[in-house]
Order: sequence, then structure tokens, then C-alpha cells
Amino acid sequence: MIQVERAARLLSTCSERALTVSEATTEMEGNHVKMIELIRELEARGLLLRLSRKQRLGRPQHLLRTTPLGKQFLSEYKQLLGLRLHSNQNDIRKAIHQADLAKKLAEQGLSAYARFQEINELARNIANTAQVNRNPR
Repeated sequence: MIQVERAARLLSTCSERALTVSEATTEMEGNHVKMIELIRELEARGLLLRLSRKQRLGRPQHLLRTTPLGKQFLSEYKQLLGLRLHSNQNDIRKAIHQADLAKKLAEQGLSAYARFQEINELARNIANTAQVNRNPR
């Protein structure tokens, strides 16, 4: 799983100008191994393109560019960052209560997700039964 903030920062930097892997590592103040992992992940997702540039001597340099999909990701990411989420004390109390209930289920070895699915299935069955009773044939 990628770190979205680091990925967005790398994509933003590479959309301004092509960077080598070493330049990107220096600019992002990270370690080389983690930068390579991030680059590979972004490439696999189609957000970053790695181009080879031959040099007169030695190995070719790899230049990093943001793809059009990467630019779209950046645009939407920036929009999401600009959203303001509103919550009040009641919302926070409800969230804490829900977390406590999920914790109690986990302590009993039960999956909160499985229980949620069961409740949804019950609700669908009740709704279907009510609909059949309203429309007798």
C-alpha cells in the first residue's frame, strides 16, 4: 500500500520536470530503497512513467515523469485536501460508541463486518416480506 502523501509529493515534483531517481530521492529527503519501492508502485498503478536516457558512458539514467493519469490523481487529491469535514460533539460520541461496540465484538472473537452483513441480510428479508404482503397476487 502506498503512502498517499509521499506519492502525491513525488507525482507533483515529477510533473514539473523530469527527475532522475537520485534527484527524486534527494528532493524528497528519503532513502533510496524506499524511493524505488514507491516508484515501482506508482508505475504499476500507471501514475508514473520511468524513461531510460542513454549516456555516453555507463548505465542509462532513468527519468521519472508523471503520466496523465497521475496528473488527474494529483488534481483530485488536491480537491480532497481542500474539503472541510464538519462534525459536532454528537457525531464524535456516536463514533466512539460504534468503536466500543466493534471492540466488544472483537473481544468475543466475532467479526463486526460479518455482523453488519447479517443485519443487512435481515433488513433485506424484512423489506422483501413487507413488499410481498403489500402486493398479494
